[in-house]
Amino acid sequence: MKLRFTKAPTVTKAAIAAVVFTIGFLVTNSSLPPCSDAVAALNSGGCVVRQSYLHSACGWLALASLITGVVLFILKQHKASAKDPQVSPPRPVRAAQPGRDDSV
Repeated sequence: MKLRFTKAPTVTKAAIAAVVFTIGFLVTNSSLPPCSDAVAALNSGGCVVRQSYLHSACGWLALASLITGVVLFILKQHKASAKDPQVSPPRPVRAAQPGRDDSV
């Protein structure tokens, strides 16, 4: 089995990146006060002020990787359909009915 590594973006690379960044997002702590607690949110300067940059970056990169994978998949399907257009299926041949002469 021969492995081929390319620098070109592929759907597989985007999917792997999305999984890695999603795991990073889930593992890191956001350390946010609950936004439902208005006093804690106001005392800390808001709900998003103390959020970990790693947590934010992993979330945005996971989303960007997922969108990239979807776009690459759509482009690949579009290229494949443009290269090999759908040929209309052949019409079914009617079987000759007994007692009917189609040769005339």
